[in-house]
Amino acid sequence: MYKKAKYGALALGILGVVLWVLMSLNSDIDPTTKDYSDTFYSLQEKLLVLTYLLLGITLLAVLISAVMNIVSSPKALKKTLIYIGAIVAVFVVSYIFSSGEVEANASEEVKKATDSVRKWVSTGLIALYILVAGAVVALIAANVKKALMR
Repeated sequence: MYKKAKYGALALGILGVVLWVLMSLNSDIDPTTKDYSDTFYSLQEKLLVLTYLLLGITLLAVLISAVMNIVSSPKALKKTLIYIGAIVAVFVVSYIFSSGEVEANASEEVKKATDSVRKWVSTGLIALYILVAGAVVALIAANVKKALMR
């Protein structure tokens, strides 16, 4: 199984490099003349399809690997559930503290957005702030602990 996956990844990688080189060779088009080559866009389209294919394969491999790891160990399942619970708790707290209010100096686009959209954007920002603060605290704690262990 590993050999097949390795050769498949190698083949897709080579195909990507070939498409990239072909696209690079055809990219000397002058954008001011609007003389675009159909070959360039055809190659670009194929490269994007290959990118989506590789992304899908990668996501599938990561999900399968994660599920296999979680199922094989009850400790891993417990940790996973704790982490998922922590993320859910962060989003619940963020949602509680978020508001959909419009600032006085907000742009017209913000004023046009619905209350729900503004509430979820505020939730995302507050969640980001909480997670960044947690990461900073974890880094400081790890360095202090390391310094005290010496």
